[in-house]
Amino acid sequence: MVEPVTEGAAQADTPAAWQPVVELCEALAGELPTVIPKIVDRIRLEIPSYQIVDREQQERDVTRHYQGLLTGVAARRLPTREEVDAAHALGAERAATGLPLYALVEAYHVGYREMWNVLLARAQSHDPRAGAQLVSIVGMFWTWVQHSSSAAAEAYGAAVRAADATLLRLTHQFLDGLVTAAPAGVDLEQLAAALTFDPAGEFQALCSPAEDWPDERMMELRHQRWPGTLRCATRGNLMITLVQDIPPHAVVEAARRHNPDASFGIGLPRTGLPGAAMSMADARAALPLADPGQVRYFADHWLLATLAPTAQRFAVLLEPRREVARQHPELAETVLRFAENGFSLSSTARVLHVHPNTVKYRLQRWRQLTDWDVRTWQGLSSTIIALGLPTL
Repeated sequence: MVEPVTEGAAQADTPAAWQPVVELCEALAGELPTVIPKIVDRIRLEIPSYQIVDREQQERDVTRHYQGLLTGVAARRLPTREEVDAAHALGAERAATGLPLYALVEAYHVGYREMWNVLLARAQSHDPRAGAQLVSIVGMFWTWVQHSSSAAAEAYGAAVRAADATLLRLTHQFLDGLVTAAPAGVDLEQLAAALTFDPAGEFQALCSPAEDWPDERMMELRHQRWPGTLRCATRGNLMITLVQDIPPHAVVEAARRHNPDASFGIGLPRTGLPGAAMSMADARAALPLADPGQVRYFADHWLLATLAPTAQRFAVLLEPRREVARQHPELAETVLRFAENGFSLSSTARVLHVHPNTVKYRLQRWRQLTDWDVRTWQGLSSTIIALGLPTL
């Protein structure tokens, strides 16, 4: 059904007065094979994301759309239901390619802008009256943009939500299966393949507090274009991410764009489905060591991560030394910097901007107050554990 004519179009006077525009649209329709490639060039130049869309297919889609537009301009009408449905179908197709939604909508604006410019330029050379008549329907022309882009965006959103719901369901089944060691009736290898993982490949897990990851943020993370495979979902109070062929720091950087204060525990890269389960356990163990906005790798903090779940057993040993650190933070910092700088008084002094004798005094003072000598393995390891474990 044809939409009603806009007020601007109704002011185009008689059919005879409108005839120059009809002739202009008919002539331009014949030139579309040369005009469309230039419009597509402009879209792909201004919106680099469109490089993932097949060029020939894009030209066919744009040609079909502007054939309808020119017919509509000549008839002074808005898009028909069939034309809106075609834009709706195109939105779903673009979602399937992974094109970002903003790129889809922007392409409509760029394309219509270019077509409007072509119409005006042709009108100047074709018949000056056509240019004046075109100005009278500028509102109708841009209503085409609104109707078409809105239909495409609506279908895009519906397609993405449907695909994400299926993906999320499979991801939950996969993560649950890994944790429970594949209960009866669950084929983990088949699930992994359905999620585009290589079941025999190398997995790496990341964990973050679930409260920092509402559904919208996780959906954005899942639907970024990654060089490998990323799947994430919440399990209890954790957001768990499994990756293959994606460096974890790239995931963290992307996540920080959505939530700068997100903290992460990152597991070891491990092979196969049993390895995926162990990497998840690694990441869960490392996360409690991370303050908001921090990242903790199990590879770097495995000792503390392993001891943390049983830290309550050591409270009688650790808490008196923690209290010393709370009362004398400069002593605790000096001990840690001493361990990090090759047990060198001079190197530690340079880092802390103090005299080496000050470092020496602080180490002695720590020993006096805690009975732990950081120049020995026993004293140093005990101190690192006391200062490194999360607060009890």
